[in-house]
Amino acid sequence: MPVSPLGRHILAEFYGCDPSVLNDPKVIERHMREAARASGATIVKSVFHMFSPYGVSGVVVVAESHLAVHTWPEYGYAGVDYFSCGPVDCEAAIRHLEEKFGADSVEIREIERGVLAPEEEGRPASLIARSGEEVSSRWRG
Repeated sequence: MPVSPLGRHILAEFYGCDPSVLNDPKVIERHMREAARASGATIVKSVFHMFSPYGVSGVVVVAESHLAVHTWPEYGYAGVDYFSCGPVDCEAAIRHLEEKFGADSVEIREIERGVLAPEEEGRPASLIARSGEEVSSRWRG
């Protein structure tokens, strides 16, 4: 049995964005919900918060996981993450947000989440690190 992830996590950095867009929670929520729909996700609920004096954080919970954002209008920057454990087009969501935020550039990283090692005789499947080393089920700081 091959090793396969339970989901993918896209981390997107949006630079050179329109500060007026990034500082409006209603506009950000609309764009994030549109992005979720553009990706083919099923929207469950959304929550957005305006910080004082500026900045917006929010999440669109989708049946496939979540699409979240935090903005820094004073820097023209937005950080977005899209965690999906279903068949959605995360890239379509990122392209939509790039246009709507008016971003000059976007940097994207992808992380496989919940990578499971195949079951071995007498041992259940376990989480493994990308290097192939077994990861403890408890975090140790």
